[in-house]
Amino acid sequence: MFDAVLIEAVKNAGAPGAVALVGHGDTVVFHGAAGLRQRVPAKAPAEKDTVYDLASLTKVVVTATALMQLRDRGALDLDSMAGAFIPVKELDRFTVRQLFTHTSGLPSYRQWYKEVGATDDVIQRIPELGLDAAPGAQRVYSDFGYMLLGRIVELVSGERLDQYARKHIFAPAGMETACFNPPEALRARCAATEQCPWRERMLVGEVHDEHAYAVGGISGHAGLFAPAADLGRFCAALLSGKLMAPASVEEMVRLGQLPYYPWQGLGWILDPFQGSTNGYLPGRHAFGHTGWTGTCLWTDLDTGYYAVLLSNTAHPTRDNRDNGSLRRTFFSAVEKTLYADRRNTKLGIDRVIFEEFEAVKGKRLAVLTNTAATTETGMHVLKALSYAPGFNLARIYSPEHGFDGSAEAGAAVASQGGATPIVSLYGKQTRPTREELKGLGRFVVDLPDIGARYYTYMHTMKACMEACVEADVPMLVLDRPNPLGGVVVEGPVAEVFGSAVCCAPIPVRHGLTLGELALFFKKQFANLGRLQLEVCAIDNWPRELQFEALALPWTAPSPNIPTPETALMYTGNCLFEGVNLNEGRGTERPFLQVGAPWLDPESVIKGLDREPQLGCKLAPVEYTPEPIAGKSSSPVYQGERCRGVSFQVTDVAAVRPFRLALSVLASIQKVHGGKLTWKDNFDVLAGGPWLRERLQAGANAAAIEGLYAARTAEFARTSPKLY
Repeated sequence: MFDAVLIEAVKNAGAPGAVALVGHGDTVVFHGAAGLRQRVPAKAPAEKDTVYDLASLTKVVVTATALMQLRDRGALDLDSMAGAFIPVKELDRFTVRQLFTHTSGLPSYRQWYKEVGATDDVIQRIPELGLDAAPGAQRVYSDFGYMLLGRIVELVSGERLDQYARKHIFAPAGMETACFNPPEALRARCAATEQCPWRERMLVGEVHDEHAYAVGGISGHAGLFAPAADLGRFCAALLSGKLMAPASVEEMVRLGQLPYYPWQGLGWILDPFQGSTNGYLPGRHAFGHTGWTGTCLWTDLDTGYYAVLLSNTAHPTRDNRDNGSLRRTFFSAVEKTLYADRRNTKLGIDRVIFEEFEAVKGKRLAVLTNTAATTETGMHVLKALSYAPGFNLARIYSPEHGFDGSAEAGAAVASQGGATPIVSLYGKQTRPTREELKGLGRFVVDLPDIGARYYTYMHTMKACMEACVEADVPMLVLDRPNPLGGVVVEGPVAEVFGSAVCCAPIPVRHGLTLGELALFFKKQFANLGRLQLEVCAIDNWPRELQFEALALPWTAPSPNIPTPETALMYTGNCLFEGVNLNEGRGTERPFLQVGAPWLDPESVIKGLDREPQLGCKLAPVEYTPEPIAGKSSSPVYQGERCRGVSFQVTDVAAVRPFRLALSVLASIQKVHGGKLTWKDNFDVLAGGPWLRERLQAGANAAAIEGLYAARTAEFARTSPKLY
């Protein structure tokens, strides 16, 4: 399979050729070659042992590894000033760690290669650069920083960088071919890079990077050559502890070391974006790096997989270079083969950070959110946005349950004053005023919705959309996955709507993200057509995957939705709020059990059809609802012993909570017809009276579902899809 994909990747990128290796420990899963290692002046095929100019992979394979080894030996403190090792003016302004993480403030690049002949020549010119930013304030990828680090390795170890690498990295890892400045005998196996306009020759076995060449081919930022097999051995050695202690590897690849760019580790790029040009393994603790010439490698700390993809996309000229297509094509196949059931999904707010805050930079903002809205690393959205240049937060708006998510369902929440007011939209005020929105550059929405029509957050967003239209303020929705997945759609499309728990003609389990709902509202409601709406999309969310497969932190979006399983079953069991049963409030299992003092659970379960129970185990249960502070102050049947039905999800993909709730209601109606009573809000939750009427008439769940199935399927087919 990977052979065909590698050929396709080379074709899609217009690359000469490529070599790829996928492995796990000492086991090689795939090792293959496609295309050419050289097109001109004569064609030569790419072979599995072809040696590639690794470009910036040098930074992590050699320099980063050497720094951690020296640190672990006690020879180097990463928090020492660079000037402690190289006594040059300006180098005492930033630390080794800041060079390591590209946060020293040094500019990314200057064209000095025509004027220097050694790394020390570059170092002596560093004071001319000054700093583009205060050290530690922002991440700017800098080759000069790694040239400094390579020199620090030499000064601390007493060995030239290539000698150090050969002794302490290549030999322990079993890297037989890796080297700087390949000898003449090895150049015949090297892939060509560019017809260099400066050197006026085709580069084969000669480092492409101009600064690395100018200083003799040995540098901390570029200059390493190796075949794919050697890089596979490096990855295996790194994961097995041959090169440094496992704790040191974990330290290097710990997410969140830079709060304003959490994907920068010590040298390594972390937790990659599927949509970037870097390549990826879709694990939350995947780490890797890329090289300008067309090289990349990725390793997953959790699974132990590693993948190497080497190409010479800059051959014969950089005009051909398309690393993004090459990597995405190949790694997509790796993803589907090795990671079918998990993803390192990233949220809209993560995209905003990754794209250097362009969507909000310098704009005066209002944000509709609550404390459950965090980044993939658990940082709250407001904290994350505060790193945006020119961050200016005018107001915070909160939905039901308040900004801190602690208020009970249905409880009015008061607004809070202060330097940045928190305006409650679930109390006296239900939408922003024109005066509040005056002068805003962007109204931002970031709310963790749970995928059910009853949940009021979409209603609050819709009210904010209406206010933004009237005030002519653009809206930006920072999207999040639907925790129930985006494929299964359940329940009738509402015929009567307009309330907080049923605000639009959509099914109960709608299968949409909040961003997709915003697009639906804009299209569905004429008064929202003029809204300037932008959705910052999720990265790497296959719609079929539910929350547990996405490696994201779960923060309860409201007091009685403590887990993703609760959110799933809520789509059906919230219906029991419309009858005289307790729906699990007042217990530690809200929406996972329903009961009443008069219920006969054995008879109810016996009366169910087999099909609705797929993916869920039902069992009799007894419990006593009691007040729980912050969750349920006066639950139905408080203090009374209830007999009920317990729901235990066994397969999140198979369970259909709404169909199951209908079946349980239909069975209760048959078993306890005289005791089951219906509240007014059942019709509100159901989106009209007809569902109740058919249940009361004795219809079973299958017959009822047949009445609305076609319209629900039509909604699923035509509703907006961003993913």
